[in-house]
Amino acid sequence: MSKSNPKSLFITKGYTRKQTVEVSVGGIAIGGDNPIRVQTMTTTNTNNIEQTVEQTQRTIKAGAELVRITTQGLKEVESLAMVKQTLHKNGVEIPLIADIHFNPRVALAASIVADKIRVNPGNYSDKSRASTHIFSAVEYESDLKIAEEQFVELIESCKKHNTTMRIGVNHGSLSKRIMDRFGDTPAGMAESAMEFARICSKNNYSKVVLSMKSSNTRVMVQATRYLVNMMEAEGLNYPMHLGVTEAGEGEDGRIKSAVGIGALLVDGIGDTIRVSLTEEPENEIPVAQILAHLFDGWGNTETFTPTKISVNPFEYSTRETKPQLNIGGNNAPVVIAQIDEPTISNLASWGWQYNSIDKKWEHNDSAADYILVNKSEPSQLPNTEQLPLIGRGLGLSYSLINVKDVKANTTLPNITFLEIDADGYSDHAQQVVENNPDTIIILQGSSQRSIYTIRNILFDFAATDKKNPCIVSMQIDAKNSSDFQIIAPAITGVLFIDGLVDGILLQTSNKASHEVIRDTSFGILQAARVRMTKTEFISCPGCGRTLYNLNTTLQKVKQRLSHLKGLKIGVMGCIVNGPGEMADADYGYVGSGPGKVTLYYRKEVVKKNIPEENAVDELVAIIKANGDWIERE
Repeated sequence: MSKSNPKSLFITKGYTRKQTVEVSVGGIAIGGDNPIRVQTMTTTNTNNIEQTVEQTQRTIKAGAELVRITTQGLKEVESLAMVKQTLHKNGVEIPLIADIHFNPRVALAASIVADKIRVNPGNYSDKSRASTHIFSAVEYESDLKIAEEQFVELIESCKKHNTTMRIGVNHGSLSKRIMDRFGDTPAGMAESAMEFARICSKNNYSKVVLSMKSSNTRVMVQATRYLVNMMEAEGLNYPMHLGVTEAGEGEDGRIKSAVGIGALLVDGIGDTIRVSLTEEPENEIPVAQILAHLFDGWGNTETFTPTKISVNPFEYSTRETKPQLNIGGNNAPVVIAQIDEPTISNLASWGWQYNSIDKKWEHNDSAADYILVNKSEPSQLPNTEQLPLIGRGLGLSYSLINVKDVKANTTLPNITFLEIDADGYSDHAQQVVENNPDTIIILQGSSQRSIYTIRNILFDFAATDKKNPCIVSMQIDAKNSSDFQIIAPAITGVLFIDGLVDGILLQTSNKASHEVIRDTSFGILQAARVRMTKTEFISCPGCGRTLYNLNTTLQKVKQRLSHLKGLKIGVMGCIVNGPGEMADADYGYVGSGPGKVTLYYRKEVVKKNIPEENAVDELVAIIKANGDWIERE
């Protein structure tokens, strides 16, 4: 797709922010050498000036640097102007972003009022996505020409009024033109943005920010990489806005956002971010701030240099490994617990319970696959032979040996876990690995910066055809459990997004409970789409278009459906974005009017305009009719 080197998207020598042009938004500079900026979006009705102003001020107090407000019609443009005026009267100066959908005339009007407008290229097409017409090559160019004529008018207005623009592509709302040529793909998303970025460049308009949004972290990361690579090939370097759209709420929404955003930040991509949570918008800010400052002061570090990088940054594939036990090969990645002194109590925290009647150990779907015993032999535990215990010379099920204790020419016994300090990866360690192709390697990171060395070693394994299954073991430095659930996914998620590792072992120096570490570990695997252990809820954060209380509704849906492991359920606030943005979901619950809900199976409407009070029952009935329902245990 481009002449640049896609492998250059991976940083190998430690964190370096990719250089982009500086773009000013109402006095706030984005890109260049400026800090990564944090923004959010209001959930109020834009025409309710008082509520919108009050909520905006709450987000500013929480630390928002820019605020986006839905502006779906000309009435909302007028209201946005009044919100801005009221904020100024209150002594509040913050850039306001108008969120535009479908109507180019509204975008023109908003460009006069807002400091920045966000437009979706998918809305500039002569044919709707539902059309059965297929674009020929000539019709493709004709449709793009029509879009360009509309778009140039908007560019000229932005230039005249010093307004910045974000060209924001959403996975679920690509134009019919793009869909016909590229399909619903990361490549299509990138091309959708590039069509409009080229028009901006041709018309000498540089106040541009770009974004690739999807509820699927893998798609979001690959599309952004495509776009950055394409810009590099064409001599463009607009700032990038990052976000996982419709991420959900609670720990799931935070982990999912951190996996997607963090995977790009690791490689220096990203100039402004928004964490989309189905919560009050001010709750998004602390999460975004942690991500925005996570790599502060890291800089370049000396790391192991891989022979070459053979991983394709634009497609998901797993590093080829030889399966050992249920690790590697075609197996889903495993979770390993580390416990100093195993007891019945702390094993229960990792999903293992002892049935004293049957004298058997039992486990649930989110139980640790293996338990690494760090210090004491579990002599007080009954029937330890039933447990998947790993230890150093403790006579447990599986042996753990540090590479420093192994002679270079030694052949280790089968089913051995080999512990390697990634930052001390030496010629000796390489030789031991060469001589032991059947060992399971635990690559340890002594600090969060070790992510680069760990990844470089895995790049080298892929390039030199080493097929040992590998577990990433990372020490996370976090002040508390909440921070841990953001930092750990942001650092390690990229390894699973790119299919490089076969398991995870997390540790932290804080007081995070075993339950938090377990939930975070499985949450990372689910967010990266490599192992599904619970229901995934794709839910929007809400905005002025939302037609019901989204937070309350999401909780009601989760209460009924959260036991349906592996299903993806979309809960969307409005018919404008809902059908497109939940395109990845198995079932959808979408607001279609005041007090009305439309239900979907995959991308197809099943029932329209159901009263909200009946909608969850109707959704359950649809799931049952399609054979996806199981009773709660």
